[in-house]
Amino acid sequence: MIRSIYHWSHDMLYRSAGKWPLIPATYQGYTVGRGHISDEHLDHPELDDVMASEYANMGVPVLPFSIDPAGYQAWLSAADYPASYYGGGKDPGQNFTEKTLEHYVSTQFFSLHESSTFIDIAACTSPFADILARRFGATAYRQDLVYPKGIHGNQIGGWGHELHLPDGSVDAVTLHCSLEHFEGNSDTLFFQELERVLKPGGRAVVLPFYLAHTYTIHVDPGYNLLKGHRPKLDPQARLRYCDWYQYFSRHYDPQALKRRVLDAAPSLQLTLYQVQNFREVYADSYLRWVGVFEKK
Repeated sequence: MIRSIYHWSHDMLYRSAGKWPLIPATYQGYTVGRGHISDEHLDHPELDDVMASEYANMGVPVLPFSIDPAGYQAWLSAADYPASYYGGGKDPGQNFTEKTLEHYVSTQFFSLHESSTFIDIAACTSPFADILARRFGATAYRQDLVYPKGIHGNQIGGWGHELHLPDGSVDAVTLHCSLEHFEGNSDTLFFQELERVLKPGGRAVVLPFYLAHTYTIHVDPGYNLLKGHRPKLDPQARLRYCDWYQYFSRHYDPQALKRRVLDAAPSLQLTLYQVQNFREVYADSYLRWVGVFEKK
């Protein structure tokens, strides 16, 4: 009953967006958009091709990447996910396939062994770090803002730019559907922290890497109001309202990525991978781009 009332309240607030001052119709002098900008790219793949050319002109390598379906199935068998993780793949309404596919793809861009140190950023309840520790014997941390601050066992609590590990001590870092939620300047600070903790040759893998033809921030106005959260916006970004029960999501265009990340963390070399067959492997996948940052 309480859940139904909550969802009804959320839906009413979303439908009223733009009709009252708490959810304004305009931002920075233009009309606030509706829906995810990623949908435009899924409907018009040529937008990604234009972006690829822009990044290449900036000196960012853009390479094609294809997911190996057999490799993904082998990963699922070896990983032995707990049944509680997104329903263990048994509930089609959950997101088990997308999340485990992201996990598998990220492992294609780094290798671990017993002396490696790894961090899964914004992991929350994900078992990914535990799987890597079990399979490769690596020291594998889970980081999230919801954990107690500091290092406790294999958990690192606090902001992503406060990793509490020594300089040059980390071999690999992953961000699965997490970077886009870093509000304010926390994305810039995070990449500067990566510069500090990564070893030379160490890598951070971001996927999906949310890139768009227009620098865009998405917020769910009903969700933010009900949660009492005021998102930290960027006046240089276009704003969109979405009804997906999330506080905030940032999608970079080439200029915003250069300004906020590449220029701020110059010792990290970015390579972009454009995933060719994400919808062939999983019909509902949104894994269009992978970003790999390597410490020079």
